[in-house]
Amino acid sequence: INLGSLAHNLNYYRSKLKPETKLMVMVKAFGYGSGAHEVASLLEFNKVDYLAVAYTDEGVALRKAGISLPIMVMNAEASSLPMMIRHKLEPEIYSMRTLNAFVRALEFAGITQPYPIHIKLDTGMHRLGFEADQLMELLAKLTILPQIKIASVFTHLAATDEPAHDAFTQKQLDEFESICKQMKKTLKQNFLMHALN
Repeated sequence: INLGSLAHNLNYYRSKLKPETKLMVMVKAFGYGSGAHEVASLLEFNKVDYLAVAYTDEGVALRKAGISLPIMVMNAEASSLPMMIRHKLEPEIYSMRTLNAFVRALEFAGITQPYPIHIKLDTGMHRLGFEADQLMELLAKLTILPQIKIASVFTHLAATDEPAHDAFTQKQLDEFESICKQMKKTLKQNFLMHALN
């Protein structure tokens, strides 16, 4: 792996973004086999804002290697939640079941200060995430959870690489922005928003 090329590519894409746009970089599957610690260290040195991994053990390995960036974990399995909390990893929350399990884990760990989570919305991918008709239940629950802080809300776009489906992609983005606006208004919280395929 040419780390110089990786840094060059990172900075090339960063140059295409508005200065206020943050960067979350996937380093799941232990950096896709390319050395998660080395890649994450380079990303941290180059001041990306977030890392994301698939599983808790990947995030734990990065913490043990000295990585201090915020790390989102995409698969927040109930059995791994105590370890996630211990290593200050941030879970993707995509259902009431995962939210309730995480709240129980926070209570068990004695955490009372707001802990960052990432809410996934399903705007059309139909894999994981809260759907629009679940929004009121989600907001009602979040309103009574002072130990939860929303770090970000995101969605997974289904077909952005297929121009024939641009109208569907725009529909997903419109729904995503509408839901986020409602969440910010109801919860009186600001949070990051991200959507990609």
